[in-house]
Amino acid sequence: MNVHVEKIKLAQTILGIDSEVILKHLKAVLNSYETDLWDELPDEIKASALRGMKQADRGEYKTHDEVMKKYKKWLKK
Repeated sequence: MNVHVEKIKLAQTILGIDSEVILKHLKAVLNSYETDLWDELPDEIKASALRGMKQADRGEYKTHDEVMKKYKKWLKK
């Protein structure tokens, strides 16, 4: 398992969640750690996450449904 790839996938998944209940549960899990996970992230991951949050704050994002609709043809099995 490539930890950096898994972190990016997880971050992308979290950014696509619209459920407050799920986000609260995730937040509770993350808050249960004694160390600040943010401090353990590599600088390039922090920078990428901060860039993404700034883009989202400016409304520069696509919803999960929009992305899935665009790339649907590549997801067929």
